[in-house]
Amino acid sequence: MSLSTGAIKVLYNDEKSNPLYTDPTVQIINIKAVTVQGGIRHRVIISDGVNFMQAMLAQQHSPLVDQEQIKRHSIITLKEWVCNPLQNRKILILLNFDVVQVDVDAKIGAPASLENSSSAATASNSNSPSSPASSSVKQETKQEPRNDHSSNFSSGTAANMALDANVTGISNLNPYQTRWHIKARVTQKSDIKKWHNSKSDGQLFSVHLLDSSGEIKATIFTDQVDRFYNLLEEGKVYYISKARVTMARKQFSTLNNEYELIFENGTEIQACEEASNIPKVKYNFVKIADIDRYQKDSNCDVLGVVTEDMGVSEIVTKTTGRPIKKREITLADDSLKTIRLTLWGAQAEQFDASGSPVIACKGVRVNDFNGRSLSLGASSILKISPDIPEATRLQQWYTEKGASSQFNSYSGMVGVSGEGITKRSKISLQEAKDENLGKGDKADYFEFRGTVVFIKTENFAYPGCPECKKKITLESNGWRCEKCQKTYASPDYRYILTLSVEDATSQIYMNVFDDQGNTLMGMSANELTALRETDATASQVAFNKSLFQSYNLKVRAKQETYNDITRTKYTCIELNPVDYVKESYEIVASIEKLMNV
Repeated sequence: MSLSTGAIKVLYNDEKSNPLYTDPTVQIINIKAVTVQGGIRHRVIISDGVNFMQAMLAQQHSPLVDQEQIKRHSIITLKEWVCNPLQNRKILILLNFDVVQVDVDAKIGAPASLENSSSAATASNSNSPSSPASSSVKQETKQEPRNDHSSNFSSGTAANMALDANVTGISNLNPYQTRWHIKARVTQKSDIKKWHNSKSDGQLFSVHLLDSSGEIKATIFTDQVDRFYNLLEEGKVYYISKARVTMARKQFSTLNNEYELIFENGTEIQACEEASNIPKVKYNFVKIADIDRYQKDSNCDVLGVVTEDMGVSEIVTKTTGRPIKKREITLADDSLKTIRLTLWGAQAEQFDASGSPVIACKGVRVNDFNGRSLSLGASSILKISPDIPEATRLQQWYTEKGASSQFNSYSGMVGVSGEGITKRSKISLQEAKDENLGKGDKADYFEFRGTVVFIKTENFAYPGCPECKKKITLESNGWRCEKCQKTYASPDYRYILTLSVEDATSQIYMNVFDDQGNTLMGMSANELTALRETDATASQVAFNKSLFQSYNLKVRAKQETYNDITRTKYTCIELNPVDYVKESYEIVASIEKLMNV
């Protein structure tokens, strides 16, 4: 078996431009189980036949060792990894790899270590041991080498200078490091949020931390909230150490980082003077015309000119049943495309769009409404007329020629697939099946016109909480909601229907929820439930009346596995009666367009 000769040196030196950096094939010449933060990990030594270096398997790969799917002398092809400094050496964290061959008789070649020469070079660049401040800091961070991006700190105490010399970049943090400290700016600080349920009471807040290498979210819980909330200020720079590094919960974060921090009892934070080498904010702007390449619910940074403001309105949220203010504005940029951005709460009420300002949005959520739209969440950042070169250039372009340009809009574009490709407005069910929509790693969306031919009448609704809409249970003294910790005299029933829908080409089963169920049945789930309890025949008539009606449907398709059976699950996210007059005009317009061609 041929190894990627020379790859270990390339990986060790992080030479990303070298061809050997891409998918190198190496041999595992040793495996050892070690205890890291109370759990079992596996340290390995990998070789290219000429050199070897130490590596650590990510936690999800431990079962491969336990089940002997990889073992000593096995050959693997690396797909994803992180190279981190550790005790004047470097260790490779193997995040993803392919197993090429499991059983190999012996070690290939006579590989030598790269660490001796590297350690000597690192030692020659370290601080003098005669400095008391340097020695005291090394006891905490002796395994971390000097980082170029943090070597410009030139003022403050000797202890701070020593801390700065041994700082760890945010991009290098991972759960396998036991000692590190970062020097980072707080770019965002949330309000304190409190919770109360049957299991516990508590509070939390979060901050976004930034250095020149990357960003990471830190969350502070319960007792630590009182300790750190007033200490951490937006815009200030701090040394932070002894926090727990854990996998990021993507549903609660807008940052591009696989990890996040949890502050604990032992966490140490020390303020430091302003550092010019740490940016105040870091953007990765996406052109509006390129947003259709992003998946639904992903995050991105956008810079745009406000060309339209629809004003403030109020809606009632589905999750809490409470009113909230919203404002929709339209953004445009020099890619000659516009997109709708939604602001919420106080930000929606306070926003001023006069003068067509340029705004920078960090961490906005991508939605698939009208093809593509954006939403500003609690963790997002919005800056009006930011003092950055990109904003100046965009404002100048819009003033000189952008205001008179013709823009395209995402409005009217529907059905974006999991690969980010926009589908035509309507397709047939057979086309959806032929194109294997829903069978990829991500969900697909498409529209079709179909006829309801069957409605399952059993368990068509569930008893929901009048406030949070979650399912509630009947107890001796009423209906109990565990989330709200309240008891109600009666539930608010909500639809959860199963339908069979056909068009001229094929048939599918789909799930329909409350909003679409109200349109389909012509009455609320409360009304239909009451009708079922008083007159079963009349409720069956209501179901029959809803059959054989045609609708324009927007569907989410996603493959799921249950009881070892994999199938494509279809969920209706939009259901509208067919407007035959409107669609007739659209057909005539399409015919005329084809004739002109």
